Amino acid sequence: MKNLFLLFPLLLILSGKVSAHPMAPGLWAMNEQTPGNFLVIWKTSLKPMPGIRLTPVLPEGCISNSQLTGNQEGTGQVVQWTTDCSSIDLIGSEFRVEGLDGSPSGVLFRMKTLDGNLYHQMLSSDDPAITLSPAPDALEIMWTYVVSGFDHLLSGLDHVFFVIMLTLLVGWGRQLVWTITLFTLGHSVTLSLTALGYVNFPVMLVEAIIALSIVVAAAEVIRNDSKSLFRRRPWLMSGGFGLLHGMGFAGVLSEFGLPTNDIPLALAAFNIGIEIGQLLVIAVFIVIWKGILKIKSDWSSLSQQLARLTPAYAIGAVAALWFWQRIGLEPLLAI
Repeated sequence: MKNLFLLFPLLLILSGKVSAHPMAPGLWAMNEQTPGNFLVIWKTSLKPMPGIRLTPVLPEGCISNSQLTGNQEGTGQVVQWTTDCSSIDLIGSEFRVEGLDGSPSGVLFRMKTLDGNLYHQMLSSDDPAITLSPAPDALEIMWTYVVSGFDHLLSGLDHVFFVIMLTLLVGWGRQLVWTITLFTLGHSVTLSLTALGYVNFPVMLVEAIIALSIVVAAAEVIRNDSKSLFRRRPWLMSGGFGLLHGMGFAGVLSEFGLPTNDIPLALAAFNIGIEIGQLLVIAVFIVIWKGILKIKSDWSSLSQQLARLTPAYAIGAVAALWFWQRIGLEPLLAI
């Protein structure tokens, strides 16, 4: 337990400078309520980049009403209104975001129609507009969701850090296979249940516990106690916390959306993308780690121990900061 207090100085140094999902993209969602009439949801960061103002631009012929409703949702500001696009043909129409030039993050455009079709694209400074085309086929849907799952795993440092801590905890043998398999099963179950609406937990609570799971894993690496429960049965940690990480994945998937007519395919593809990203993280980490250990064949056991503990302390400190931020106690770090 005393090792946990060693994380505090690092936590102070890192305060305010690290984010689990840096420069999170905005969201422009359009959900068809009645034929041609859409509920528009525009979500942007509460802390926009200075000098950057993003504005959604609808096609000519879409008539928006002036009744806007706004509220705060997590770390974003959400504005909603309705628009009537019944006078135009959506296929071939262009939806554009102005102000993306110079913006380091993009905006996820998502449109869901009454017939179950789902259109989405990440709009960026290089590609600030989407022109709607006929509904994608099964292969296009699968590829889109594989890429989405892969991108989220690699861009979500909290998930990457947890996988790295599991690898440091159990090494790279057969036990790692079982440990990662249980993590996969855990997050796959809750990802599906949450995405389908059977499970619902507060987003900030889930994100806070995900950060705490990394702290616990880092503490186990630091303790290096062969008699501890998680050291003897690491699958308990990976499977249990995997259930929570699945809810985190589902939060991203809920913004990305699921095609009504191809939900099983989209869920499976998103999970496959996550697994590809997960395996890539493990493979790259093992290659780098083995390379470090081979720099000097005569490293002392103390040097090797420091090489193992350094990432554990660093990642544990960052995760502790995230936990404080997500439960609303970050201001206490400045006292």
